[in-house]
Amino acid sequence: MAVLAPTLFVAVLAGCSASTAPDGTAAAPAPTSRPADGLLPAVTNATDLKAAPTIANGHGRAPTGLLTRDLVTGSGARATSTSTVTIHYTGVLWRNGKVFDSTWSGSGAEAATFPLSGTITGFGRGIDGMKVGGRREILIPPALGYGPDGGQPPTILADDTLVFVVDLLKVGAESTGTTGAGGTQP
Repeated sequence: MAVLAPTLFVAVLAGCSASTAPDGTAAAPAPTSRPADGLLPAVTNATDLKAAPTIANGHGRAPTGLLTRDLVTGSGARATSTSTVTIHYTGVLWRNGKVFDSTWSGSGAEAATFPLSGTITGFGRGIDGMKVGGRREILIPPALGYGPDGGQPPTILADDTLVFVVDLLKVGAESTGTTGAGGTQP
């Protein structure tokens, strides 16, 4: 019990932040992504945008929130969660690093174009703010992934945490649909 007391005290202090900014306005909402250093699996070919990334499996208990890490920071147009995008991506399962989907597969390695509003919630949120020319690693917890039924049983289960590495090639028009767990894309 002596170990828990300091931990709980730190957690209580972390939650005690001011509710207003120094100028008296309401504080900004917490971002949907947290810094991911040390929490996301390692990526081989992390900065080579001409090569498919290889994503290791996660270790320990998977984080429960959406995490992103820019492997390459782009300098082009910025995507929003409702943009139509052209991307390369690889998706793996946290628990074993097994690839379940990739645009890099096969001899053609063709990029995919689709509205982010038609994807699982965490995918659109994870790409939100990314710039063309960038490569981002995104960890999507089950609640922002395929939901309680899983995405593609027996491959993607209800409690699977997903990890994607996404290369943003182009940002198109904004889409008008809503992002939901039942999208046909990642």
